[in-house]
Amino acid sequence: MQIFAQKQDTLHTKRIFFSTHIYKDSVRFSKTDVRNLFKDTWQPQKKYKWSNILKPVGPVVAIGGVGLTYVAYRGTNFITNTEGKQVNYKVISLPQLSAGVGLFVLGCSMIIHSNHLARQSVDVYNSMLKESKKTSYINKIQFGITENRAIGFSISLK
Repeated sequence: MQIFAQKQDTLHTKRIFFSTHIYKDSVRFSKTDVRNLFKDTWQPQKKYKWSNILKPVGPVVAIGGVGLTYVAYRGTNFITNTEGKQVNYKVISLPQLSAGVGLFVLGCSMIIHSNHLARQSVDVYNSMLKESKKTSYINKIQFGITENRAIGFSISLK
């Protein structure tokens, strides 16, 4: 179990199997809630949008790669006559096998990158919140005579 030391207004992510969920105050946000939260910030919105595009495509590509690998490994059966005997053999297409393995790896990479983009969108959003809170304003200004009988002023910022 992970314990997050987060401020109340920041988001955090939790990776669960193939997807990354976004939480705020231990409450899971739906995709619509996250889109509404990111609607005024283009960087997190863009990363989250691409994450949602890659999320369903990655498993489809990976499953397609597994299927293509299976078809290539199953091969094509041939029969030939050698020295008067009938010999059965199988021809496996190496390009087809390589393409299937490549598609599987590409699909897995898309899934990983989708989760990475979701996490990055939350990190960017949280950093934008921290930057906006660094601004301060003048809380109180005092003019008067100091203890050394000089004229002075003090400013307290908030």
